[in-house]
Amino acid sequence: MPVWIEQQPSKRLAADRREAGSCGRHDRLTVISACSRQGVYSSQGVAPLQGAEAGVAAILYVLVLMIFLAAVVSVISARLDDFSHQRLKQTQTIWLDHAEQQLQGWYAQNAAWLDAGGNGSAPPISASGILSAAGVQPLWNAQLFVSDATCQSAAQGSLCYRFLWLAIPSMAGTAPTLQNGVFVPNGARYVSVSGQAIETRLYNAALHQVKRMGTLLESGFAASESAGALHNDDLDWFAPEGCTNGNGDGPFACSNGGWISWADYTQGSGLAGTQNKNPWGYAVEVNNSGGEASDTATPYSVELSSPLPWGGAITSLVAQPF
Repeated sequence: MPVWIEQQPSKRLAADRREAGSCGRHDRLTVISACSRQGVYSSQGVAPLQGAEAGVAAILYVLVLMIFLAAVVSVISARLDDFSHQRLKQTQTIWLDHAEQQLQGWYAQNAAWLDAGGNGSAPPISASGILSAAGVQPLWNAQLFVSDATCQSAAQGSLCYRFLWLAIPSMAGTAPTLQNGVFVPNGARYVSVSGQAIETRLYNAALHQVKRMGTLLESGFAASESAGALHNDDLDWFAPEGCTNGNGDGPFACSNGGWISWADYTQGSGLAGTQNKNPWGYAVEVNNSGGEASDTATPYSVELSSPLPWGGAITSLVAQPF
């Protein structure tokens, strides 16, 4: 028994020496320390260090990936915002263009009533009333602004009109406004309707209508004179027999010293039923026995009058042709 106990330290020491190799110390702890300084590690010392390095690399990879994904999301979000903004602008542009056409059509149909007040007059209907009457449903807080009427001199009488502005307020900044009759958009997207253009078009149509009527009357006078039994230049073919001075012999009615409608004047003639009203819807009137018309001596004449909504009229004096 004593011999077995004494042999165990010797075996351990021999094993330690073999494990230490050339490190030079025989103490177990000293051997491990010395070998570590010389770069000799056991597999038990290397594994923990490699695991730490792998963990750090994984964390760095995740961080880089997160930064990259954040940048991608930011770019996509910016592009989506820009696309959404462009789509909104396109939608608003389409809506404004359509609303502009509706307002123009409504203005043209109601021009006589809308501008009848003349220079400086306020509109006879509210802005919201105009939108409703024109069939425009306000979107994006759209607002309609209506100016007071402005009049300018024309070939005859005057021309009165007003302006409409339909605006979608900007999401930032001051709201649009009307200052002293001048529209201030303040960044709003808007369309405008020019009453000046509409009323000018109607006015020019009225001028053309009166001119055409005069030509018809001249042709009617000449035709009546040619077809009559008496080819007498002293007969007033613009008036019927017995009208005022009694020298008429034409197919037209007598105005009896005042004005009668074109429809009444041409009743019974070949011109009956034509050109009864002017572009504003007012009856065109005729005077063949008073005022500027001459029914007493040649050249006989007849006067036409096309009333303007704001007062006055477009007139034309038509003389007998020779």
